Amino acid sequence: MSYEPRPIDCITNNSWAYSLINSVAFHPSEDLFCAAFSSVDQLINFKVDKFGQARVIQVIKHPTALLRAPQHVVFSPDGKKIIVINWSSTTFTIYQRGEDELYASLPIACIPFPAPLATLRPHGMDISPSGKFLTVAFGWINTHQKAVGLFSFDGEGPAIRLLDWIPDENLPGVPKGIAFSPDETCLLVTYSDLNCICIYDFDRQTGRINPIPTQTFEGEATRLARPEDIKVSRDGNSITVSNSEADYVTSYSFDCTNNRITEKRPTQALENPDAHMRFPHGIAYSPNGALLVVSQFGPLPVTSNGDIVFGRKTPRRQAKINIYRHQHSLPALKSSHWRRSWSSLMRLIGPR
Repeated sequence: MSYEPRPIDCITNNSWAYSLINSVAFHPSEDLFCAAFSSVDQLINFKVDKFGQARVIQVIKHPTALLRAPQHVVFSPDGKKIIVINWSSTTFTIYQRGEDELYASLPIACIPFPAPLATLRPHGMDISPSGKFLTVAFGWINTHQKAVGLFSFDGEGPAIRLLDWIPDENLPGVPKGIAFSPDETCLLVTYSDLNCICIYDFDRQTGRINPIPTQTFEGEATRLARPEDIKVSRDGNSITVSNSEADYVTSYSFDCTNNRITEKRPTQALENPDAHMRFPHGIAYSPNGALLVVSQFGPLPVTSNGDIVFGRKTPRRQAKINIYRHQHSLPALKSSHWRRSWSSLMRLIGPR
């Protein structure tokens, strides 16, 4: 899929403090996306109009929401639930949509990580197309324990149950992004310290993951540079990866029949100066693939073991969300080509 090189909208963090915007996720059938503002314990839902311009429609925040550094967010396939993994509390929290089309601030469930994974830090997460499985990449820095976990998901319960995991000793590096293949028989995992993507088979009947990758995608031609999030396109024919070290997002051809990345070189790279991108992190496709949303941290230093550094003096507005459109998919903009701030965001996520 080919997206225009410049963003058509830019949402700037105007909260009371700097916040990592770790992930973004689109509703499965509406032009509505949720962003995890981790450092201020908030989820913010945005509605995108036909011109690709976003406005805030809801803020879900701690303490009512039991959010503790929300790391990654996904929608259930029917769009009725938002599922979140929390970095600090090591929990899943689940939010139900009401008749008013808003999601309840009080979660319908707060589920702790199971014992084998209780001390690990979550990074990436995905829900399978059927909604029956969740997968989580537990990865932080190269000196901390890591894992890749597969869970069953029962939205009616709701219940989340650990099926299998690949332990630290069987992983080649630090897993960050993770995604299901369209036929939900494989997991695609990015390893930020190795600049590679590994694809793993799993058995849908037993829930067992084969710890030996069916493909390891790596090499200079791939242009992978500390890969973070990974998403499979809506049509299943490409994947997109955020590369935080090089400030760009790359896409690759994907064979969804054989579950393989077919070409070393990217089919597209959204990169500077046009992309206006610094430390891209979370990525999400809109339901019809017309929009690509990318969250970014801004210019943060990274330590030798892979940790990021920020604090009270970090400029709050350097954390942003860019929206890119698929070529020829939307009408021309009414006003400016892209905006550096969004006033409704400033009003709604001010001091708590």
